[in-house]
Amino acid sequence: MSHSVFGEVEINCIESERETLLKIKGDLIDEVGHLSSWGSEDSKRECCKWRGIECNNQTGHIDVLNLNVRNCSNDNEKKPPLGGKISRSLIELKYLKVLNLNCNDFRYQLDISEFVGFLSANLSYLDLSSSLFGGPFPYQVGNLSALQFLNIDGNYFQNGKNLESFSRLSSLEILGLGGNNLSEANLCVLKELPSLKILSLRSCGIQDVSLLSSLSCANITSSSLLEMLDLVGNEFSSLVYKWLFDIGKNLVHLDLSNNPLQGSISDAFGVSLQYLGLSNSELSGGIPKSMQNLCALRVLVMDYNNITGKLDELIGNLSGCMQNSLELLSLSFNKLSGTFSDNISEFSSLNILDLSENFLVGSLPNMVSLFPSLTKLHLDGNQFTGIPANSFSGLFHLDTLTIADNSFKGILTETHLSDLFQLKKLYLFSNSQLSLRISSDWVPSFQLNLLHLQSLKLGPKFPNWIKLQRNLMFLDMSNAEISDNIPTWFWNTFPRLKFFNLSHNRIRGELPDLSTTLSKIIGIELSYNNLEGPLPLLPFNLLILNLSKNRFSGPISVLAKILPSSMSSIDLSDNMLSGKIPQIQNQSISSLNLANNNLSGKIPNRLMQNWGFGILILANNSLSGEIPSSVGNLSNLQILDLGNNNLSGELPSSLQKCKALQLLDLCDNKLFGEIPSWIGDFLHLRFLILRSNEFYGRIPLQICQLKVILILDISINNISGIIPECFSNFSMMATKGGKLLSPFGFIPIDGAPGRVFHNVEVTVFNEGRQYGYGITRDLLRIIDLSSNKLSGNIPSQFTNFSALVTLNLSRNFLNGTIPPKIGMLKELLLLDLSRNDLSGDIPSSMAELTFLNHLDLSYNNFSGKIPSSTQLQSFNASQFIRNPLLCGPPLLQKCPGDKNFNPSQPTQNASASTIQEDEDEFEKWFYAGMGMGFAVGFWVICGSLILKRSWRHSYFLLMINIKDWVYVMIAVHWARLQRRFRS
Repeated sequence: MSHSVFGEVEINCIESERETLLKIKGDLIDEVGHLSSWGSEDSKRECCKWRGIECNNQTGHIDVLNLNVRNCSNDNEKKPPLGGKISRSLIELKYLKVLNLNCNDFRYQLDISEFVGFLSANLSYLDLSSSLFGGPFPYQVGNLSALQFLNIDGNYFQNGKNLESFSRLSSLEILGLGGNNLSEANLCVLKELPSLKILSLRSCGIQDVSLLSSLSCANITSSSLLEMLDLVGNEFSSLVYKWLFDIGKNLVHLDLSNNPLQGSISDAFGVSLQYLGLSNSELSGGIPKSMQNLCALRVLVMDYNNITGKLDELIGNLSGCMQNSLELLSLSFNKLSGTFSDNISEFSSLNILDLSENFLVGSLPNMVSLFPSLTKLHLDGNQFTGIPANSFSGLFHLDTLTIADNSFKGILTETHLSDLFQLKKLYLFSNSQLSLRISSDWVPSFQLNLLHLQSLKLGPKFPNWIKLQRNLMFLDMSNAEISDNIPTWFWNTFPRLKFFNLSHNRIRGELPDLSTTLSKIIGIELSYNNLEGPLPLLPFNLLILNLSKNRFSGPISVLAKILPSSMSSIDLSDNMLSGKIPQIQNQSISSLNLANNNLSGKIPNRLMQNWGFGILILANNSLSGEIPSSVGNLSNLQILDLGNNNLSGELPSSLQKCKALQLLDLCDNKLFGEIPSWIGDFLHLRFLILRSNEFYGRIPLQICQLKVILILDISINNISGIIPECFSNFSMMATKGGKLLSPFGFIPIDGAPGRVFHNVEVTVFNEGRQYGYGITRDLLRIIDLSSNKLSGNIPSQFTNFSALVTLNLSRNFLNGTIPPKIGMLKELLLLDLSRNDLSGDIPSSMAELTFLNHLDLSYNNFSGKIPSSTQLQSFNASQFIRNPLLCGPPLLQKCPGDKNFNPSQPTQNASASTIQEDEDEFEKWFYAGMGMGFAVGFWVICGSLILKRSWRHSYFLLMINIKDWVYVMIAVHWARLQRRFRS
């Protein structure tokens, strides 16, 4: 079993246990070879040396089986877990003392209860946490009487109501049950665990009733040694305090965060507490003075509540003996007011102070006089205005300073920062009235990892002192009034830099070859600048690139050569790139935006084979041809915007495979055919924009399946038939708010913003003008069916769309009346029903549309009096004309019964007649002036060109360069004139 080698004991593997381990491995999925040391080869026979295995020094039996191969607490962990199933052969390891299966993926293990109760009787440590186990709750674990540590947190066990078997675990000291449904469990089992010191019931769905029933258990706390209690994320109210008073005399750590405690803060906490968590618990009022008695308290966290009061009074209630013990105080996202006053006592041990997102005002004090041991200070999101030069003097240990998003005024100089020797993270962003003026030859006493200076006045020159910060990993100097070139030293100074943002400045010049610089960079954000020249070669590890809103030029074909294989997100929109889109085959790309360039040709078929695409935007170019059928390969596609091109043909049937679509914009093309019925299969679709194409036929009834639609725009087509009444299924039209599209692009940098949102814009028409709306802003509700051939009535169900902002049904053949309850559309800003065949009275409820800023009911057959309201009478009379039987302000036509009513007056109101006469007069003089102007202009220009040869040469060269632009502008304006004169 063992033998001596040069005086040392070498443990030999027991063959039967070795075979058991290989059976266990055979049922596991190990993608990257975590268990590569396990094997049957002669070179691997010694199983005691395998990864995760420890054998007893004397017996040779396996004591420890540790299959924890990754760190779940690390958000940046990239190693894949073990998968598959846990073999029942595990029960053959009779001498096992430690079994750790933490942080794996055993979701296909349907039931572990069939063997968990038969594990080794010697087992003292069992960790099944965060491994996605499911099936019945493993109450059989109560058979393992030697257990001292049991953790089944973070799984999906069902029916966890029978905990009685746990009462046999008399040696249990640590118990983790978090993340399992224990809403019906009998918590009386607590009294049967005399050795229990640490208990986690995090996110178990427990309500007060469960705790109150446990209070009836006799002598529940008679021998309690409980020191640490985690009750985060349950349904406890303030009734929990009575239960805590009974069991919590020895508690050192108590976390009640994310519970609806409501009301004021309790004064019944035990004096032994060192950690108290009450975040996001609906607490209100101030902090009771009884808190002063918690002399051992080291950590107090009460973020995200409604705690009120003056800052000096609040901190005063925490003084006394606590001011020498407290190390962390977090009160962010509350309603604290006031300022730092001279009455605040010194907290000598406080390391971390977080007062962010409150309503604090005034100037900052000399922080070292109040908190001499600070390492982290968070004051962002308040209304501080003053920042004296000595505010941070003497804070030699401060590593994080966050004073962003305040109202600071004046100038911040190197004097403010000179004593911050340990500073690693500096957040000053969103202080638009604060200037950072630092001498170009200043040598900082610190080396930053993260520098966030967005919306500070840094420019116009590029700050020179930053080149000494060689440890930078994250840099944001966006919207900082910089109008300089990026200095050459920038590209070779920061060997650890992962992300930088210089957007929204006026930076000019060309970008150098980046392929050999910034070796660690994964994100570059340079949008909204004046950069020009060709696209540069890119760093090998780059994931996210945004060069939009610049002046880059040259052929887009270089994209195929410069893109790194790791690239995830590319935004080159709003530049001057030209040519045909190259064949890009890069399966890692999740987002590509080439909108608003000068691209031409067809959409490459191979481009649509990048199955990883989540966002594809090619709008506002000159692309032609049909939409490739290979679009169906993009199964992950959420945003497809091909609007304002010259695309033709029918919608490819393969598009119906893109089930994840949330935005589909194909406006302003030459697409034709019927709107396919499968459009209703896009159950996540929020934006459907088919405006200005050549679609015909009826609106398919399947479109009513789009329950989360927010913008439906099929205007300017040849759609006929009636408006389906099943539009009432559009439930989001009656609901404010809404979840935004999924973000793309993760930046794994400690302390840096973690996600990048693509500000995709959708275009809508309002009062004849085109507007872009970012989908990351407030989500609008719009229905635009205008300029089609629709007939029938306006569905009364439209009046249920209480969140609707725009309703445009103009230029159709609709008849009937306006639904009487139209006034229920309280959020309506635009209502256009003009140029239909509608009749009847204008509903009196329309006077209730108080937010309406555009109304057009002209060219119908409405009759009666226009309802009286400040809103309706504020509109121009032209928005009611050509309704012969309509009367009342703003029209001049009086109604029967009105004072000075003249029954002999023509049925067409005077206002309309006047407007029509003005239009006729305008047309007459327009044509006369156009002819005369053309004749005079023609001979003035042509006469000059005949007489002067050099002028003639320059003129025709200019005309060649701008002929495309002139052609487009004439065509657009002529089309508008024709529509006007026809109407």
